[in-house]
Order: sequence, then structure tokens, then C-alpha cells
Amino acid sequence: MAPPSFSFCSSLLPSCVSIRCFSLRALPHLPLPSNSRRSRRRRLGRSSSSPPGGSSFRPAANSRLPLSDDSSNGISCSGRCSESSARRSFISLGTLAILLPHLQVALGVEHDEASAIRNGLRSVLSKGKAAGMLRLAFHDAGTFDIDGNSGGMNGSIIYELERPENAGLNKSVKILEKTRREIENIRHVSWADLIAVAGAEAVSLCGGPAIPIRLGRIDARIADPQGKLPQESLDASGLKSCFQKKGFSAQELVVLSGAHTLGGKGFGNPVVFDNAYFKILLEKPWNSNTGMSSMIGLPSDRALVEDDECLRWIRIYAADQDKFFDDFKNTYIKLEACHEHFDVMFSSLVYSCKIPSQYVQILISMASRASSLTTRNRAVLNIAMDGES
Repeated sequence: MAPPSFSFCSSLLPSCVSIRCFSLRALPHLPLPSNSRRSRRRRLGRSSSSPPGGSSFRPAANSRLPLSDDSSNGISCSGRCSESSARRSFISLGTLAILLPHLQVALGVEHDEASAIRNGLRSVLSKGKAAGMLRLAFHDAGTFDIDGNSGGMNGSIIYELERPENAGLNKSVKILEKTRREIENIRHVSWADLIAVAGAEAVSLCGGPAIPIRLGRIDARIADPQGKLPQESLDASGLKSCFQKKGFSAQELVVLSGAHTLGGKGFGNPVVFDNAYFKILLEKPWNSNTGMSSMIGLPSDRALVEDDECLRWIRIYAADQDKFFDDFKNTYIKLEACHEHFDVMFSSLVYSCKIPSQYVQILISMASRASSLTTRNRAVLNIAMDGES
């Protein structure tokens, strides 16, 4: 199993120090030096008496004795026995003893923040407004470009409301402005977090899956580049190419398109989140010359049915709403996490939460002593600093 990873960014540090990335894959080995003859002989695993025959055992200067506790990792160290390993374990346990009591507290704080946002949204959201809110989330996150690692769910949509593709989204932003003011009286919330949660709440409100949202995004200060959203006139090949540039497969393209089940595009009940979108796509009602059926869907919706790969997933989701819900939840989480900017976080295989600044400083202090460690010990630290130290 991979060791836990501690990741930090610079917002909790003094202004004179900027750490772009602090990655601690394991805690450093800090051997306590001892130059006594007895200590050297003990580290070599030899008693004070000479071996049989009276000969004096003297290892070569460059001899290396493998440590049993590290041999499984392929590490060979110069004559240090379990004494130094015990010290390393003691330091590791000591640091974890400092951090672990705060993990559940931090998780609880983030849970409280999410609850405050969701409760605020539920007081202003209605099923009739859900489609616009989900569209707002899609248009904010949909600017992501994997090649330039730019765009994504960063709140930049508030600077982009005059663009033709975002027509009508100002209504959804005004709804969120009221909620944001109320939440700001208690705690800060970024536009990016608020929009991400609003999209998830819109889905849940209309009967769709509950989608957990991780908090901590930092808002953009300018608009994202234009021309990053998929155009409604694209054929299936163009749509797949556009989504591929954002890191999404044809399956994910299809499942995200299922969001069109909400709203006035003609795919079933406009305020119910279900798999009616896929069922109606298979019927191809736009081929009818009667009534309003010919107006159902966008050109991009109709194009999906003409592509064999997309059609296969349309049939799967039309037959299995539970699978559609599961896949939509996972793909939405991926969408809103594209190029996300998170505040100081503790990330491991189990936890994902914020760490108090005083404990960040403790770990940074440990890292500052890396110059006194061996190359093997320093290899576990990856520190990138700029500015004055």
C-alpha cells in the first residue's frame, strides 16, 4: 500500500515564504550520532568480545550491511541497526500523534461548511430553477482544457455572463448571490464551491442521485478563455473530440448529456431527473413532422444517436436508471474537480481535510532540517520554495 501523502499550499505560511508544493511521502529518518567505539560495534551487530581465534574484525570502509527492516524495500544502509529505525518510528509516531487528533475535527468542520452551503441553497432553490443551476455548474466547469491545464470549476463564470453561450445564466447567479451573502455572515465560501454544490443540489432536488462535493476551491479573478465550451451544432465526432480535450470519454460525454433531462428541451418531465432523456433519444421524435416533436433536443443531442459508440451507452442508460445515476454522480464529481484550486489540505488514502496552520509549521520546520540528513533521508522530502526564506 502506498504511504500517506501530506500536501500543502502557501496560504497559511508567512508572506516571506511561498511553498508551491510540500509533499511528504514518509517521515524523515533522523539518526542520533554516536561516535563511541561501543556504539559503532553495537551498530555492526558485534559484541564487545573478539570472535573466536582472537582475530579482530574490521569491516571495510565502504562495507554496507542491509537492514532487515528495510530490506523488503530494497534499501541497503551503512551499518545502522534497528536503533536508528526505532528512532525513526518514534518520530513518525510522535508526528502522527500531533496530527491525528485534528483529523476528525477537520473533517467535521468541512462537513459543517458543506451543510451550511446546502441548507442555504435549499432555502432559495426550487425544481423550476434546477435546470438553470445545473447548466451554470456545467458552463463554469466546462471551460477546462487538459493541454493547458486551464479553466474548470473556478467561479470564472461570473465574469462570462455576457457571452452568447451563457445567455440566461445571470438569473441563476443572482439566486446564488443572495445565498452567498447569507453564508458569508458565518464563514467564507468561494463562488466555485457554491456553484459546484448548487449543481449537485439541483440534481438531488429533482430526484437524482446525492452527489458529495469536496470544498476548498479558490476563485478565479478573471474570465476563462472563450471558445472552450462544446458547441450545440457539433456532430458526434466533434463532441467526442471536444470532450477528449477535457479528459472525458465517449461514455462520460453521454452520461453528462443526460442532464438535459431537466429543463425545457422536451425530454420528459422538465423538473424530474431520470433516464427519460435516453429513452426519448432512441425514439428519435425529431423525425416526426407533426406537432412540436420535431423541436425536441439540440443538434448535439440528436448527433449522439447517430454514433455507434454513443448509441451503445444511450441504450444502456435507457434500460438501467440506477447505472445512469451512479455514472452521472461519478462523472459530475470528476467534472467539478477539473483543475480545482484547493486551499491547504491534508491528503492521504483515508483522509482529505484541512490542517491547522500551527501543525503545517511543525512539518515545515522538520523539512528545514533536511540539509543535515543523508541523501536517502532527504529523498522522502520534496520541497519547492520561492521568494525570500
